[in-house]
Amino acid sequence: MSIEETPKVRYYEADSNPTLNGEGAQIPIFIGYSGNASPKPGIQKFKNFKALNKDVAYDGIGTTPETNPLLKTLKEFFQEARKVTSDDITVPYVYVIDLGAVPTTTAGEGDNAVTSRSIQTDPWLQAMDLAKSKRDVQVEVYVGLSKDDPIATVVGLIDSACSCIVEDSQIGNPRIAYITFEGATDENLKLYTDDTQENDIQKSRVGIIEPSEFGKTVANICCTPYYEEVGYSDFRSIQSGTYNKRTPEEMDELQSAGIIFIADELAGSEIHTRINLGVSTAFATNSDSRPEDALLHARRNVDQLIREVYAVLYKQLKRNETEINLSYLQTDVDVVVENKISAGYMMPGTELKVTESGTNPYDLKVEGVAVPVNATLIIGFSLFIESPNTTIGR
Repeated sequence: MSIEETPKVRYYEADSNPTLNGEGAQIPIFIGYSGNASPKPGIQKFKNFKALNKDVAYDGIGTTPETNPLLKTLKEFFQEARKVTSDDITVPYVYVIDLGAVPTTTAGEGDNAVTSRSIQTDPWLQAMDLAKSKRDVQVEVYVGLSKDDPIATVVGLIDSACSCIVEDSQIGNPRIAYITFEGATDENLKLYTDDTQENDIQKSRVGIIEPSEFGKTVANICCTPYYEEVGYSDFRSIQSGTYNKRTPEEMDELQSAGIIFIADELAGSEIHTRINLGVSTAFATNSDSRPEDALLHARRNVDQLIREVYAVLYKQLKRNETEINLSYLQTDVDVVVENKISAGYMMPGTELKVTESGTNPYDLKVEGVAVPVNATLIIGFSLFIESPNTTIGR
């Protein structure tokens, strides 16, 4: 029996807020425009807003949120990610890629000159490719695009981003991208996911968020455990009663269009300000053909299963393909799945089987189905009132 000290409670200072594997905050990388003429190249890492609220010369990204979309979004993000209670999950750090000023073109001369935005896709694609080097990132956030940018350009950019994300998912690092468009109204936002338009976005790994307090919405998502609906918890930094201007019909339309937005939920005498529902742009697909991962709740849940199973499978890579080794591998995979089911994150029916390839002796196949637990979205509540009893029985 090893007891060498008197009973006591001892406090140890942590280096930073711990990030639990999937169960804590998701680490984001922000990519976008700051307005800086000479931004610092590469990826920067910041633990708080104070560290980034500096001039570029002092390793920051600027000091004027009013004219710096990237800084404004990050300010909102850290406001929402701040702990309010001791049990709150928060984000220990973020990554940032500063794309500098928005490219422009000028038509005409002198007093007739007109300057307009001219989005160049190459810097974005290079940044997205660079972002893959950070293996702890699970969320990509695109900042600084506007409703005035051509939809064809934006959709092409998002298609490329999604391809990059899917490619990274194939090596065990699935991500989801979130984007907004400055100055966009609800009607503008719905156009991006409308498949009757010439160009549209309907992808389960892309979420479009209303521009109002974009950074706070991203923080709310990042601070929500993967197994919970992102609309389950109240915002920490938004005063209740602020988001009550939309009618129920307008909210239904915006949700059906696959747009993430903030809403005041009424619960008796209380008001809860929350994300309405975690929908991806794939939710805009016709309800009859809507993919099973159109809700972020399902997509994030399955992504965590992918990460954990991938880590187990990697142990077999280049290991002798013996019967005993394959049985060990199947057992390890089964343990991951069973733990998810017993924790209530996956439902019975989730199953993954390790099998040898029938055509190539060097290949293994892992096939199966994931059945993520759903969240309750509508509760019907009714009562029938009867006449009172004529006597009080004992």
